[in-house]
Amino acid sequence: MSFNVLYPIAAPLTFSLLEPVLESKRPNQPGFDTDDLESAFSLILQEGQVEAQASFRIVREGHVHSMHPAIWYEAYRIGREALLNAFRHSEGSEVEVELEYAPNRLRLAVRDNGKGVAPGLFSSSGVGHRGLSDMRERAERMGAKFKLLSRAATGTEIELSIPGHVAFATHIQSRMSILAQA
Repeated sequence: MSFNVLYPIAAPLTFSLLEPVLESKRPNQPGFDTDDLESAFSLILQEGQVEAQASFRIVREGHVHSMHPAIWYEAYRIGREALLNAFRHSEGSEVEVELEYAPNRLRLAVRDNGKGVAPGLFSSSGVGHRGLSDMRERAERMGAKFKLLSRAATGTEIELSIPGHVAFATHIQSRMSILAQA
């Protein structure tokens, strides 16, 4: 049985971009940096929560932009959950993270070539199935688009697309400096 699932989600920004991130929530390991999602994702296997049975690679397109700490944290949590799901459940031989830094957006994609996601799991709120719903809710809170693409026996892709004016600190700093001059 084959299925294809696409769940685009977009919502207006519902939390203040100026809220501070509690340092206790941030990963407290060497290599973590608010500008470096690539390094943070590369360390996930070292956490010891999963054993990689699949090959793992990270592809970055564009130049790393400085991110607002709250947005970095939410993007990291979504990517981390997607990676852990891929390693734990996909039964695939390849897992890939793609980070695309473009002037108008940050795009994060996590994909595998595994067995796919059963359609009911995305909307499930049962025990053990909150990960996908939590990712969707995190994306909604920051005004990002969230997609889940899955097909039986060909794998799953989770895509997060965050508008540049939300994701990148330079956009926020420019708006704040304009407001300060007014």
